[in-house]
Amino acid sequence: MRDEEFIELKKLERIVEKLNRDLDSIIVEGFDDRDVMRDLGFNGKIFLSAETSTEDLVENVERGSDRTAVLTDFDSHGKKQNEEIRHALQGRVKNSISARKEFGLQLTSNDRHAVEDARPLLEDKDQKFVDAALSRLFTFE
Repeated sequence: MRDEEFIELKKLERIVEKLNRDLDSIIVEGFDDRDVMRDLGFNGKIFLSAETSTEDLVENVERGSDRTAVLTDFDSHGKKQNEEIRHALQGRVKNSISARKEFGLQLTSNDRHAVEDARPLLEDKDQKFVDAALSRLFTFE
């Protein structure tokens, strides 16, 4: 893993730690996005927008969550979907726009536009010792 990728991964993991503290759920598009968020360390509920209508999705989120963030893709389709879901959530579930913004800024800063695009950062898990050495060289605050 290149130094830049290691730093990118650690920044995403740090944001996910914050999501774990501030939210009890997130909304992503599909199964791959859900798997990446789990691999990044998200422990809360994950709702999939691709699997249901917006009305059903919002009902499910409202039943199972008090604080969520919409992390649909950061391309034109995902942004449109975010707006639709965000509007439907109004007055029903607290939706963290700042969480989406922070996660999206980090993700897109490296030309990644979907949560699943972070998968290559997670595939080299066997480099525990290299990562440990790199973590002593870089601070992530």
